[in-house]
Amino acid sequence: MKSIYSDSELGNITIRLNSRAKKVIFKLTPEGLLATIPPGCTQKYFEEVLNLLRPKLLDFVTKKNTKTTLDESCSLKTHTFSIRIFRMERENFYFSRKAETLHIACPMNTDFEREEVRNLLVKGIERFLKADAKAYLPQRIRMLAERHKLNFNDVKINSSRGRWGSCSTHRSINLSFYLMLLPSHLIDYVLLHELTHTLEMNHSDRFWRKLDEFTGGQSLALRHELKAFKTHI
Repeated sequence: MKSIYSDSELGNITIRLNSRAKKVIFKLTPEGLLATIPPGCTQKYFEEVLNLLRPKLLDFVTKKNTKTTLDESCSLKTHTFSIRIFRMERENFYFSRKAETLHIACPMNTDFEREEVRNLLVKGIERFLKADAKAYLPQRIRMLAERHKLNFNDVKINSSRGRWGSCSTHRSINLSFYLMLLPSHLIDYVLLHELTHTLEMNHSDRFWRKLDEFTGGQSLALRHELKAFKTHI
């Protein structure tokens, strides 16, 4: 027996009952996420497991479905630089940042289809993304906080793929350096989202009203735009 569970972040999840299953198991298929559940599994328990595994599932789904082509045709642009990948007569890979362009020189015989080549390129790009995020995001969120008379204690940059940001009950804000792949207005939306949590630690109606106030009445439109934006390398 199969059914469909709709999730705002993960999309439609196909649920399949298996009489021999002992626990809830998730698998990514070409059609999307498939959840195998044991007999007696309630919707409440299923949602508890789903929310517990949500960061890993988001990471898994985005890695599989939103990979950017990394070769000489690459047109990826980040908030602070564009990427130019090219081949030349050399024995190793070389990353060089000049103004607003990250130049990546590759050996002539580079096979961009190889996973190890892709991983090398991704790690190199991420190094520059993280450096720029540390320079830009803290000062930007402080400016927005001052503009809207909001307070937070500290801000840290992490490498999360499943969440753009988070805010603790102690008003400590964590931001993913992948935010640097977003356009400016969406970066600001995420920063304002986390700053709003310094007032409301949930997603109540009051939270959305405040965020709407901070975004000039555009919070819903920005939220939908962010969900549709594919940014993972």
